[in-house]
Amino acid sequence: MAKKGNFFKNMFADASLLFWRILTIVVSLLTLFIIAQSAWSIIKSKRHIRQLERRKTELLNSISADSITIKQLKMDEYLEKYARERYNMQRQNERIYIIEEDKPHK
Repeated sequence: MAKKGNFFKNMFADASLLFWRILTIVVSLLTLFIIAQSAWSIIKSKRHIRQLERRKTELLNSISADSITIKQLKMDEYLEKYARERYNMQRQNERIYIIEEDKPHK
């Protein structure tokens, strides 16, 4: 009878040990999944931030160029030149000839 008690004791000890091993593996896998998901989210966020920073730099450069153009347009000489070049405007009794150059074929 002593052997029967040992048998059940060992069986439950093995079952208990197996349960804890499986639980440890499940918790470890769940933890790794959460860490991987967080890491992927961080990588995507950093990539998006870099794209936004590039766009910000482009827009700041554009604002700077536009600010210079606005300052120049306040001067009458530049305003006339700008209107003539950009919008093909002309003075009264003046003729303008637009010459388009052909692009060489490659």
